[in-house]
Amino acid sequence: MAVPQWLAPLVELIDTSPLMSKIDPAAHNTSVLEQLQDRCHRFLDFIRERGQGTNVYEQKRLVAGAKITLGNIISRMKKWHLKSLFELFVNQIELVAAIKDCHLEIDNSIARLQLTATLDDSHWQSEFKANIGRDRAKILCYLSDIDNTKSIITMTKGKQSNDIKTIMAIMQHNLLGTADDNTEGLGNNLYHLQESIGILLPKMHLQHGEARRVAQHPVKATGPIDIWEGLYLNEQKVAIKTLRTVRSTPQTLQRFKREAEVWNKVWGVDQERHILPIYGFCQNDGSFPYVVTPWAQNGTANTYVADNPDVDHRALIRGISVGINVLHTMSIIHGDLKGANIAIDADGNPLLADFGFAKIVEDLGDPMSRGSGLLGTSARWLAPEWFENGKFTTATDVYAFGMTIFELMTHATWSTVRRWHRPPTSQVLQRPLDEAIIERGFDDHLWEVIQKCWDDPEKRPNTIQLVQML
Repeated sequence: MAVPQWLAPLVELIDTSPLMSKIDPAAHNTSVLEQLQDRCHRFLDFIRERGQGTNVYEQKRLVAGAKITLGNIISRMKKWHLKSLFELFVNQIELVAAIKDCHLEIDNSIARLQLTATLDDSHWQSEFKANIGRDRAKILCYLSDIDNTKSIITMTKGKQSNDIKTIMAIMQHNLLGTADDNTEGLGNNLYHLQESIGILLPKMHLQHGEARRVAQHPVKATGPIDIWEGLYLNEQKVAIKTLRTVRSTPQTLQRFKREAEVWNKVWGVDQERHILPIYGFCQNDGSFPYVVTPWAQNGTANTYVADNPDVDHRALIRGISVGINVLHTMSIIHGDLKGANIAIDADGNPLLADFGFAKIVEDLGDPMSRGSGLLGTSARWLAPEWFENGKFTTATDVYAFGMTIFELMTHATWSTVRRWHRPPTSQVLQRPLDEAIIERGFDDHLWEVIQKCWDDPEKRPNTIQLVQML
């Protein structure tokens, strides 16, 4: 169809605009973009129909008004045309809002140009909403396809961590999905993306099925904690640790959210070198809240040294001291340091686990059971002053570290303890003289370090001094 001369400026404006060029099929907003393209063309057709056969002044009025409208739309969308697919992906909400503003621009122009009598284009909003849904489904389909794992990771290389977290948040939020969604693939891809960039999930309240139990019963119980074998993002074996004396309440939710900030900071500093990371918590999966940590590949330190008597015990002790120093440098108190709370990774390195759990249980646990968990399972490691004031401090951690050194070097198994009374350590533990223990490295210097840890609170060494001594 020949273009009338009076309409030529508008046709040229649209034909030369990048907005009207062919949309990249790899883009993730094709539906809403194509709808905007189509509506701009229909708007041009409306101007043609309204101006056909009218006088030159009316034609100029229509062209001038439409030119402003289309010019504004082209200008608004220009920055989006220049963005990469990754940027379009990250800024989904802003892009959709910009496209909606373009539609509203056309609405306003229709009103100004008095085209409402001949044009009924109000249905665009319902179509727009449907197209948003189609594009969202396309995005999730892409993110869920395990064939796209490498391309998703490649797409995020060198990008800002906040932008990557935006993509991760989309994936995490949709993990439960619907019956028709490939949520398993979504979890797989989210796991590999997380692994590739080395950050924890954006939301540490794991309420979308990020972790799930794989057995009907816990594999272990330690005091107030039941440990279940679990699967994280369909990929990694994890420990799901249920706090049996803590109920899921709004109060515990707020406390766990505060703790999650600490867990995230520790991960950022340590990156699983000396501290077992905490992936998050959940309190909408059963009566009791739980936290999720990696599964200890080689068990815990107390069982590891018993099963591997020839392991370098002193190296383990040094590694543990560095871990305590990491926490104390960040003003974090462990609260329940002992061999059973030190995981051993696949390479035989010690990772401090469950830091801060003792304080959570003491603060939020059932009043009838507070204290009984620690006294029942950790009394040997508790400093004398704790029995007087119930306060966890860096000094009580140092005391517990001295007990942990003794425990691991001697392979002690303290299954029976006195629950409600704690005699002075000097009356309970004497320097071992067994030849096998001495051969593990239990020399005069190590005994001196242990005794310093058992000294009065104000005389105990700090963790920096301990690392230097060891």
